[in-house]
Amino acid sequence: MTFSRIRLVVLLALVSWGTRLPSAFSQTAPKLERYEQQRQDLLAKFYSELDSLIRYCELQNLAKDADIVRAWKKPVRGRDLLSQSLPETVLPELPNELSEAERVWRVQLRHQRKKIGQDLYLLSRRLINAGEASAAWHALREVAWYDSDNERARSILGFERSGDRWVTPFEAQMIKEKLVWHDRYGWLPASSVDRYNAGERLFGTRWITADRETAIRQNFAHAWEVETDHFLVRTNVSLEKGVEIAKNLEDYYSFFRRTYPEFFNSPEVLKRLFEGGARRASQREPFEVHFYRTRDEYMKKLLKDNPQLGITNGIYMPDHKVAYFYDNPDASVESTLYHEATHQILYQLHPQRRSIGEREHFWIVEGLACYMESFRKKDGVVSIGDPASIRFQAARYRLLQENYQVPLARLAEMGKLPFQNDTKIAMNYSQSSGLVHFFMHFDDGRYRDALIQHVALLYRPSTRRVRIAGLDILTGVSYGELDEQYRIHMTQQATELKEQYPIPGR
Repeated sequence: MTFSRIRLVVLLALVSWGTRLPSAFSQTAPKLERYEQQRQDLLAKFYSELDSLIRYCELQNLAKDADIVRAWKKPVRGRDLLSQSLPETVLPELPNELSEAERVWRVQLRHQRKKIGQDLYLLSRRLINAGEASAAWHALREVAWYDSDNERARSILGFERSGDRWVTPFEAQMIKEKLVWHDRYGWLPASSVDRYNAGERLFGTRWITADRETAIRQNFAHAWEVETDHFLVRTNVSLEKGVEIAKNLEDYYSFFRRTYPEFFNSPEVLKRLFEGGARRASQREPFEVHFYRTRDEYMKKLLKDNPQLGITNGIYMPDHKVAYFYDNPDASVESTLYHEATHQILYQLHPQRRSIGEREHFWIVEGLACYMESFRKKDGVVSIGDPASIRFQAARYRLLQENYQVPLARLAEMGKLPFQNDTKIAMNYSQSSGLVHFFMHFDDGRYRDALIQHVALLYRPSTRRVRIAGLDILTGVSYGELDEQYRIHMTQQATELKEQYPIPGR
């Protein structure tokens, strides 16, 4: 099972705060106008061919078939396109029992989809050669939308073909080793599933009882290891818990990767992908996660280097490249996982050791991680940015009831130590969470791209110490005006939620 291909639909709890779905060429720069015109010309020709197929279907009294063809004329762009998951299987051959009329239009539709896919792929190559990474990525995703079996696009997007399925290089390796994925036990030989279900466990080269294995693996030195496409989870809680955590993190990574491609697709990275395709399984470096059975084990491992560890449920250590957690029944494990995974994923996008937000703008580092705590998946549907989430409730309470608001200009000047050592750190965390929600969703996502660009700049390695452009520069709006708009945004949320705060003293 490859979690990066689980169907995820971005769903916000309240539509009025939904995110705008910008085009790859929105606010098109003059140098991109030529490429956008080429794209429009390609699509115009594609639509013309579809119109011919629609007329054919109508003449053959195939009204429902005409609607199927017509659906391919609906443009899908921007964030909506990026959030679409790709089919897991190769498009099957047409059934033999089709009528001649139906076979004609279906063959032609497949041909036209492959043709527009190939044309858009060539456009994406021109864009990457011109240094337009973001536009090239959108064009590539458009290729896969029209022709999900385009092998070049699939390779760059991180898949390879295995039989009639599209799989990641890691999953392909597992298949070659004749392993299968089990939702309770992770990857294991197909021949072992029955014995695992019967309560046996393979420990090294011999079979022992599940109880015996549990007794051994409670010592973290012999912890269970669960490996997936992008994560390696070590835990002494249980095998099942390790698999659950790994699955949740894979779902999260898949969403994060698709929704925020700007973090991943620097011109350098994309150029390497276009030149070499998908990374091999042997080249991968999974994100490592340690999940302890008790708080005491967690504290013993990390307290020496983290004096404030006692107030945490999890922590990402950049020097270790490991995210650490413990099984806390009194806290939301999922929220903590997603918070620290955000730090881990963004930091490990680049191999260089570096400081993030050391001198300024540290609020956004924690604010984004707090915002991502609102990620939830239920029945295959993902929600993110729900205004009713606890982080945003706290942000509204601080602002609207306690009238606590650090001017954004001053917040932006705070580096890591001033932010973390501030006596009002909890209140600053709340405001940072609310601010990220504001930048993501205010006015249909007006500032969203600026926020993502700001974060990408903070995490990008630099050979010299340079000042990062602030959100006032990236949005073209003064900090003072952004402060006012933030208050408007939070007030609108409170009104729409009909929020009633407790009366002081009760």
